[in-house]
Amino acid sequence: MLTATQLARIMQCPVTRAQRWVEPLNTAMRRFKINSPVRVAHFLAQLGHESLSLSRVEESLSYSKDRLLSVFSKYVTPAEAPSFVHKPIKLGNRVYANRNGNGSEASGDGYLFRGRGPMMHTGRTNYRRMGKLIGQPLEEQPALLIKPEIGAMAAGAYWHETGLNSYADSRDVLSISRGINLTTPKSRRTPHGMEDRTARTRRALEVLGVRG
Repeated sequence: MLTATQLARIMQCPVTRAQRWVEPLNTAMRRFKINSPVRVAHFLAQLGHESLSLSRVEESLSYSKDRLLSVFSKYVTPAEAPSFVHKPIKLGNRVYANRNGNGSEASGDGYLFRGRGPMMHTGRTNYRRMGKLIGQPLEEQPALLIKPEIGAMAAGAYWHETGLNSYADSRDVLSISRGINLTTPKSRRTPHGMEDRTARTRRALEVLGVRG
C-alpha cells in the first residue's frame, strides 16, 4: 500500500496534499489492478504530469496571448487571440466545441466539460463514459471529478480501460504517455511533455524501490 510519504516524494508535493490523495488513490489502484510497484510508479508519474503534482485538478483556461496561441493556435487565429485573453469560458467553448460529444460553441459544453480530475478528462462523451465505469453522474455533475475520491477512481478506470497495465509491465513509457495524452497507445505522434513524464516515472520507480 502506498503511503503519504511515498506519494509526497513521488509527486514532490507537500505531505498535506499527499495525505488528501493517498487513500483515494490506493482505493482506485486496488480496484483497477494497479497492483505492482512498476504499475503504481507509471500510473502516478502520469497523474503527476497531468495534474502538476496533484495541484491542478480543474483546467483554468485563463491564458495570456502568447500562451494561448502556443496551445490553441489550431482553434484561435492571431487576429482573434486578444479577444480570448484571460476569458476562460469563451476560450473553452471555442477550443472544445464539436469535439468528444460536445455541442457547438454556443452550447457551452466546451467550458462545462473542460479538463478535470488528476487525469484531466475532457468532453461530454468522456465524462459520460467515465461516469458509467465508476457509477457516478459525471455528465450531469461534472464538478464531481474535482473530488479526490471520484477523480482518482476515474483516473484508474481510464487507465484500466485503455489497457495501460500491460504497457507498464513492459516499462513502455512512450506508449503509456500516448495512451494518456493522445487517447491511444497505438498513436505514432509524440505526446506532450515526454521529458517530464519520463523523469517522473524514473523518480517514482526509485521511490518505490524498483531497480533497473
